[in-house]
This record gives sequence, C-alpha cells and structure tokens, in this order.
Amino acid sequence: MNTKRTAEGENQMNTTEGSAMAVMTNTSNTSNTTNPIPPPARPGPRGWRALRGFARVASIGFALIVGLALAGARYEAIAARGDAQAYPPPGRLIDVGGYRLHLQCVGTGSPAVVLDAGLGDMSLAWNLVQAEMGQTTQVCAYDRAGLGWSDPGPQPRTTGQLAGELHTLLTNAGIPGPYVLVGHSLGGKNVRMFALQYPDQVAGMVLVNARSEYVDAPTSQAGAQGVEPVTESEWSFYGVLRRVGLVRLLGASQGGPPAMSHRTRTERVLLSTGQRGLDASAAEALAMTADNAHLHAAPSLGDRPLIVLAAGQSMTTIPRWTEAQHQQAASSTNGRLVVVEASGHFIQFEHPAVVIDAVRHVVAQIRGR
Repeated sequence: MNTKRTAEGENQMNTTEGSAMAVMTNTSNTSNTTNPIPPPARPGPRGWRALRGFARVASIGFALIVGLALAGARYEAIAARGDAQAYPPPGRLIDVGGYRLHLQCVGTGSPAVVLDAGLGDMSLAWNLVQAEMGQTTQVCAYDRAGLGWSDPGPQPRTTGQLAGELHTLLTNAGIPGPYVLVGHSLGGKNVRMFALQYPDQVAGMVLVNARSEYVDAPTSQAGAQGVEPVTESEWSFYGVLRRVGLVRLLGASQGGPPAMSHRTRTERVLLSTGQRGLDASAAEALAMTADNAHLHAAPSLGDRPLIVLAAGQSMTTIPRWTEAQHQQAASSTNGRLVVVEASGHFIQFEHPAVVIDAVRHVVAQIRGR
C-alpha cells in the first residue's frame, strides 16, 4: 500500500511539474514575441570618460582657434591703419579719366622702357631690374587699375581696356614714345594688345614668360565658365588670411625672393592682398581671354626688335607653352627666343640679369638704327 501510494504521488508531482514548466515555457515564448528589442547597452564608466575628454579637447581647440582669429583680426585692423603712411607711393598718381594710375620712372633717355607685371601683380615685381635698367634709359613701371597704389578702374578688365589705360597714362604723364614694352605673364598679352592698338608707339618688345592666346585656346566654354567660382573662392581665401593677420605676419616670406628687401616684400604682398587688389586681380582673371581673337589675328610686328624669354620649367610642364613662345618670337622678323633653363615663372626674380640684358639689347638695336 505504501509503495503504491508513493508511486502515485510521484506520478502526480511529475504531472504537476510538467504542466508548470509548460506554462512557464509558453509564457516565456509569448514575452519574447511581443516585447521590443532592448536598446543597446550604454557606455560604461570608461566610455563616458573618453567621450567627455574628447568633447573637452574639441571645445578647447575651437575656443583657441576663435581666440587666435579674433586676436589676429584686431592686430590686422590696428596695423592696417598705418599702411598708407608706412607705404606711400614711390611714383606719381596720374589721372586717366576720373581715376588715377600709379607710375614710377627712373633714369633718363629714349626709347623709354615700360614694364607691365603679371596677373594680380604690381610695379614692385620689377624691383630687382628697374634700377639697373635705368642706368641705360628711362624705365617706367606702373600699377594697373586697382592694383598697387592705383585706383580701381572700369569693368570689364580686358586686355584691350588695360592697353587703352596704359596709353592714356603714358600720354598724360608726358612720357614720349615710341616705347620698348616689357610684359611678364599676363602683362605680355597686354603689351601685345598695346602694339595692336597703337603700332606707331612701339619701338621694340621683351616678353618675359608671357602668356599667350595659344595657351588659352583649348579651354572650352564650360571650362571658361568654371573659372569664375574657382577664382572667386581662391581670392576669398586670400582675403580671409589677410583679415586674420596671417598675411601681414608671414608677408615677407611670401612677397618675393630673398634678394628683395624685407620691406619691399612685405609691401608687395600687403598691397596685393588688400580687398581692392583682390577684386582687381579676380576681375583681370575673369576677362583675360576676352580679346584672344584679336591677338590671334594681330598683324606682324615687322622688323621691330623682339626678345622672348621663356622659363625652362614652363616649357616642360605647361601644355602648349613651348609652341606659344615660338609663335610669339616669330611675330617679328627680328624676333628671338631665349629659353632660360631651370627658371621658374618669375624670370625677373630668379635671373634678373637675363631680363636686364635683353632690354639693353633691344634698346641698343633701336638706337643703332
């Protein structure tokens, strides 16, 4: 009896436990089906500390950058007030029709040599060669409208407009022609346009790694239109650097070769990166191809003395540059191409004696006629 009861009790308990387990299992399955997936675990104490440390470093870095920018802007604002007195124009300001262009001449004699700088540049770009040339004849460097010490001029800033302004400047300044025109980079296109518009006023020419319409020719209309936003953003970037004082702080190192004085290098970069200069540079860049068709169809220079100085580095790195330099030299029956090996774009900085000798050679030819 006792054994039978015990067995029955065990069977009853097993049945009860099995039912209970079945209920628990069903409940567990129902819970997993209806409840959402639990969120990921939050970072532990070490993770929170790392995040807080990163945020603290980022906040300190941002505050430091803002503080330095504000301090630089204040430094620039204070220093800029004295620029007009510290860096007065070394030459004359000549009225050319409601606005003035800066012209600096040294030496005496004829023919007068006229120096035209590259895109966005000014008369100080000729600092290493002008005085030496002035021992041979009168040599004049000028600032195009909006650049250097010159007032802003009318738009658009095409090569035809620039050539017309130069002619008015020389006439109003009382500098008689015909002239020996010397143009660097974009200035080369300007002086060639001057020769096209005023052929009787040109006795000879020296082109210093001059840009040409042959280099610009492959540029598509879409590519030309794309220049505008790139140009504006580039000059805006320079403007920001100027406003926070970095240009003034590092100016001498960016303003020219070591052979130039510290003052001249600083002066050149400050005048070029002021808002007036940046606006004028951007305007010239946007209009520099507008008169390419006129230059392409320009007649020969005849037998007028012409020396084309080409930078060796440009000849090997810039597409069509070699072809353009040969074509420019061939525009006169008395033209000659001289490749300045190992020179960069600014031949007048790296090899000033080569530029001086070329100008003297052209002057001597003209005087010998």
